[in-house]
Amino acid sequence: MAELSQMPMTVDLEPVRLVDPDGAPTPDDRYNRHLPSETLCWLYEMMVVTRDLDTEFVNLQRQGELALFTPCRGQEAAQVGAVACLRKTDWLFPQYRELGAFLVRGIPPWHVAAAWRGTWHGGLEFTSKCCAPMSVPVGTQTLHAVGAAMAAQRLGEDSVTVAFCGDGATSEGDVHEALNFAAVFAAPCVFYVQNNQWAISVPLHKQTAAPSIAHKAIGYGMPGIRVDGNDVLACYAVMAEAAARARSGGGRR
Repeated sequence: MAELSQMPMTVDLEPVRLVDPDGAPTPDDRYNRHLPSETLCWLYEMMVVTRDLDTEFVNLQRQGELALFTPCRGQEAAQVGAVACLRKTDWLFPQYRELGAFLVRGIPPWHVAAAWRGTWHGGLEFTSKCCAPMSVPVGTQTLHAVGAAMAAQRLGEDSVTVAFCGDGATSEGDVHEALNFAAVFAAPCVFYVQNNQWAISVPLHKQTAAPSIAHKAIGYGMPGIRVDGNDVLACYAVMAEAAARARSGGGRR
């Protein structure tokens, strides 16, 4: 286990980016990965399906067919890229805006719809895909993720957990406790924060003074990495690296 003094205490303000806004590659020796064309096409397909299904679910909610639905429009690449690189045995602990993650993990859309409709069986299919039911109370799923990671660690399982949350959740006490436990016990858990600039109705600059969300990791002795959430390849590469580090027991390195 690395000593705290050996850990880098800086975070690059520039996010990892492997594709520029015009679609041209921007090589980065730290994270470049060669993916076959079939995988690239599949990643694109999943982003398109996520966008289309997200639009349909919004319409269904407005028609009263779904009790509630929180859209993920604009976060398709962040979710598809991050989950695509994980093993099927790695557990996901989602918040309420992870439609893309559900689809990549293989959860049928009608099961997602059932959860939002409020049926008795809504969400039951999630656990069969190593995905916890979505959490609506902000930040609570991060505690569950760390607990599951610590359990896997004690059982000697070769798996990681991924705690999904938004920028606003990082101001919650539950998330602080989760981060602290994960760091102290070197739990194999990756915190994946999708910063869409808004905590419901509160803009980012009014809910944190940190230069970036990634900078908050420094206080816990964790590495923090910024990645362009609109770059599916960068999200894939950064999550793959983070998961490998957590899996090896080096979450604090």
